[in-house]
Amino acid sequence: MEMEKLVEVCEPAEVRIEFTLNSKCRTTIQLKSLNPTNPIAFKIQTSSPHKFLVNPPTGLIPPLSMSTFQVILKPQSHLPPSYPRSPKDRFLIKTAEFTANSSDNDSINAWFASCSYGLSTYDIKLKVAFVGSFLLCDAVSRGDLECVRSLIKRQRSVVLDLSLKESESLLRVATELAHPDDMVHLLLEAGLRVHEAVGFDKFKGSDDVPVVGGNVARDEEQHVEDVEHGELMLEASRHGNVREVELLLRRGVNLNYRDHYGLTALHAAAFKGHTNVALMLSEVGLDLECEDDEGNVPLHMAVESGDVETVRVFVEKGVNLNAMNKRGVTPLYMARVWGYEDVCQLLMSKGALSTLSLTSA
Repeated sequence: MEMEKLVEVCEPAEVRIEFTLNSKCRTTIQLKSLNPTNPIAFKIQTSSPHKFLVNPPTGLIPPLSMSTFQVILKPQSHLPPSYPRSPKDRFLIKTAEFTANSSDNDSINAWFASCSYGLSTYDIKLKVAFVGSFLLCDAVSRGDLECVRSLIKRQRSVVLDLSLKESESLLRVATELAHPDDMVHLLLEAGLRVHEAVGFDKFKGSDDVPVVGGNVARDEEQHVEDVEHGELMLEASRHGNVREVELLLRRGVNLNYRDHYGLTALHAAAFKGHTNVALMLSEVGLDLECEDDEGNVPLHMAVESGDVETVRVFVEKGVNLNAMNKRGVTPLYMARVWGYEDVCQLLMSKGALSTLSLTSA
């Protein structure tokens, strides 16, 4: 009989480490409990204890709550033999319903050890991926197109994070390859920003990077850029990537971008229960009551996530607590349907109407 799923790993569902030579490299993994009644104990093991430290290696997750642990890569004097994916490095997260009284880490570790025989655990295997600008530069210099493509796919901000000087240097490296065209086009399409960089002119007239005179062409290029950055913001918000959201906000991206369902970045962050991102976006002048194609405002989405702290972000901003979507459903009605009692109590304490629905029969 298959063990019931007790926790899930928040995106990205892998140990993704921004690699730099001879430096400690850290990343944080978030675990979300799916158990509504009991705390979940977790224990982290790695196949490469000589390379990685885990802090804390054990812990407890309260019912339907979040917990984090940090993975630290010890300083490495050589590049990973394979990246982004590292076939030799992996992590195992063992989880089980906790039944002991003490909750300190030593007791949790001892509890796992004492229950090793007969204990039913739900185990999660995590792969390791190395990313970052240092590895991007190395892959470009080797002309490894697939590696560069994979790095950018895993970390879309890796190109956008580069300074103008770093971007121009990277493009110069790419143009000096024996067959530079595909590499240069890939970097430019990923958003590499350059001004009169060495080797750029020869690609301006290509079919993949068209240059057309006049305001119409510039407007079209700006529209394409707005869409691309809007998609990046939506993706970063959906994954709770605070760092990338901050970067995109500093770049002044179009925050009114919507996907084909009419969802904004604020909808996406609210739906996934990413409180920090929702708070950040709520403070930059966005319409907090913008509707998607179904008439859902971000508060509807926050309620659906079940995360009371994300709901609190919108409540404390003074949004309409009785907003109805196109089906006449209010946030309070939605909270009751899903059984989120803490969300119901918060909404009613702030003045949400206590009827199940504002619609008439």
